[in-house]
Amino acid sequence: MANLKGGSFEKQIRDANFRLAAFGQKRNGTNSNRTHSDATRIKRDGYLKDFKEFAEANELEGQLNQLMTEENLEAFLDQRLERISSFSAQEDYIRGWSGLVQGLQQSNVSINLNVAFFTEIVHTYKEEAIERGESFTDPKPITTEYHPAEVIQGLSYPLNVIAQLQYETGFRVSEAYQAMQHLEKHLSDLKLHSIKGKNGQRYLSKIISLELKILLLKLRENEVKIPHQSTYYRHLQKYDMASHDIRAFYTKELYEQKISEGLNHKEACGFVSKQINHHRIQITEYYLAKFQ
Repeated sequence: MANLKGGSFEKQIRDANFRLAAFGQKRNGTNSNRTHSDATRIKRDGYLKDFKEFAEANELEGQLNQLMTEENLEAFLDQRLERISSFSAQEDYIRGWSGLVQGLQQSNVSINLNVAFFTEIVHTYKEEAIERGESFTDPKPITTEYHPAEVIQGLSYPLNVIAQLQYETGFRVSEAYQAMQHLEKHLSDLKLHSIKGKNGQRYLSKIISLELKILLLKLRENEVKIPHQSTYYRHLQKYDMASHDIRAFYTKELYEQKISEGLNHKEACGFVSKQINHHRIQITEYYLAKFQ
């Protein structure tokens, strides 16, 4: 795999557009994400220029493809999507970036990202849209044949710890990483606290199992390097599962527990929505609908 050529971001963008170009080449029946139309070329050129502006504003140095890390792209998308008010336009922009990255990877450009990273971002912004009151048709159903407990058993260490942390707390994967990377700040007895979600809103404190606490402490004590999120996504895909699916299982099972304790539907949804750092019961209903 190669880097984009050029000593400036402008030259690297030109090289990226050149590598992506596949005008006149057959696309149907292939998995090609290269640029097959002038409309796509113009859109992708805009994406790359947006990222160039972000890199310059943050004084990032190096080749653009090397700067397309999970951390940088998450910060870039957070900043860029603030200017876009509708979820449909936000999703279009995120999916556009997903296709761009895959196209560059297919053009032998080195970018250490998994497409599931962008899917995770889409789901985060969809939750925000539901919180704002936007309504949607039935969500894409959960299709995996596996339960998170089976996936946790099947994953290698320390990927299984990430999955268990998500399953016990309902955290998004980025929030699970936040807890693991700053454990001294967030862990007290069997309680995880002060975890920041989207827009800086903090989660309610989470009670975790003793087993999980021991695993987390061993990671810190042994200075185990936590794999990139893209590695985690790739291993979950072996089970036809995405990280937000684990969040959905958490939501469903906590809802069922609260119903069994005597809460009605609205009360149970309200309780669960707060546990996943939201206020509207529609968030819980959205995840429950994935299992219908």
